[in-house]
Amino acid sequence: MHVLFLHTARDWSGTARLFARAGRGISERGAKVTLVVTPDSNVHLAVSPRRDPGQPRHTPIPEPFEIIPLPTEGWFFGAARRLRRIFRRWDADAVFVSTDREHLIAATACWMSRNGAVVRWTPVGTKLELGFAGRLGSRLARTTYLFASEADRRAASLPNNAAATEIAEVGVDVSKYPADGERAGPAAGDPVGEEPPAEPLKYVVCVYDPSSRGRAATAIRTISMLAPRHPNLRLMIVGPGSDDEDLRMQAAALRVLHLVSFLGERDDAVTLMQDAHLGWVVADGDTGAYGILDLMALGIPTVASEDGVAQRYIANGISGALYPSDDSASTAATVAGMLLSDDVREAMGKAARARVAREFPETEMIDGFDRAANSARSRGRPQG
Repeated sequence: MHVLFLHTARDWSGTARLFARAGRGISERGAKVTLVVTPDSNVHLAVSPRRDPGQPRHTPIPEPFEIIPLPTEGWFFGAARRLRRIFRRWDADAVFVSTDREHLIAATACWMSRNGAVVRWTPVGTKLELGFAGRLGSRLARTTYLFASEADRRAASLPNNAAATEIAEVGVDVSKYPADGERAGPAAGDPVGEEPPAEPLKYVVCVYDPSSRGRAATAIRTISMLAPRHPNLRLMIVGPGSDDEDLRMQAAALRVLHLVSFLGERDDAVTLMQDAHLGWVVADGDTGAYGILDLMALGIPTVASEDGVAQRYIANGISGALYPSDDSASTAATVAGMLLSDDVREAMGKAARARVAREFPETEMIDGFDRAANSARSRGRPQG
C-alpha cells in the first residue's frame, strides 16, 4: 500500500506534526509512505533533518518515509498535475489532506490517474464544513473522512457521497517523555537584563497559534494581575506567531513586558516545557491538542479555556484546570492557587501523565490512520 500525505502549509503546526507521526507509524507497519510539503517551508525544514519532530528528545534517526518538496501555489489544476507527475507511475492508494484546497488538488490527481482515494482529516475540535473546493474534490475522488473524536464526527456536515468515516484520537508516546520531572536547566528565552529574584523563578509556558491572540491576551493580563504578589513569575509564549508585535504591545501596556518572553516558532518547544511549573494552552485545533498532551505527558498540570479543545483532554481539578473564557479574576485565582501549592501541582502532574498513557496513546492514533488508509484503498471515482 502506498500512502501519501499532502501538507501545503508553510508553518509548523499540530497538523504537520500529526501527519509526520502518523506517516512514520504507518510506514513502520509496512506501507510505503510519502510526505509532500511546500519547498523551503518551516514544515520542510522540520521534517527534513533526520530527527523526530515534536518529541522531547531530538535524537537523529533515519526517516522511514520519503519527503518530497512540491510547489502547490497557483491554479489547483496545475498543482494537481505537478503532484501526479512526481511519481513515474501514480500508485497512491490513499492521499491524506486537511484543507479544502489540498482535498481538491489530491482528488484531481487521483481523478486524472483513475486511481487512488482521499482521506480528509478534520483537526481536533473543528467542525467539518466543506467549501466549494472540498465538495468538488469529494465528487472527483472517493473520500473517507477522518476525525479526532466521535463528537467531531457527529458535528460534521458530511456530503451525501462520503465513502466512510473513521476515528483517530490524537495521542503521544509517554515513554518518550522524561518521567522524573527534573528541570532541563536555565529556561531558554528568559528575559535578560534583570537581577535574579530572591526566590526561584516560576515559569508558565503558554502554547500559542495564530488563531489564539485573544486567549493569549488573557494569559498576559493574568500575569499582570499576579505579578505584584508573585514577582518571580515568568510567562513564556511559544508557537507560530507568538513573537507578534501586537502581543508585545499588550504586555507593554500592562507593564509586564519584562516578565514575558515571546519565543515564536520553535522546534524545541517540548524541551522548554520541561522548565515549566505550569502549562497554559491557548492554541486550538491540533496544535492545542498536542500542546496539552505534551505538557500532561511531562507531568505538568495545565490550564486552558473551557470553550476550546482542552475539555477533551483535561480532567478539571484532577489533571489540570479549565477556566471561564470571560472571567479574568477567576482565571487569575485558578492560576495563583495552582502555583502556590506544590503538593496540588505534583498530584495533578502525576494524574495528567497517567491519563495520557491510559487514554491517549499514540498507537491508537496510528491505528485510526491505518484504518482510514485501508478504508480509502479503493479504485475509481465516486458515483453522484
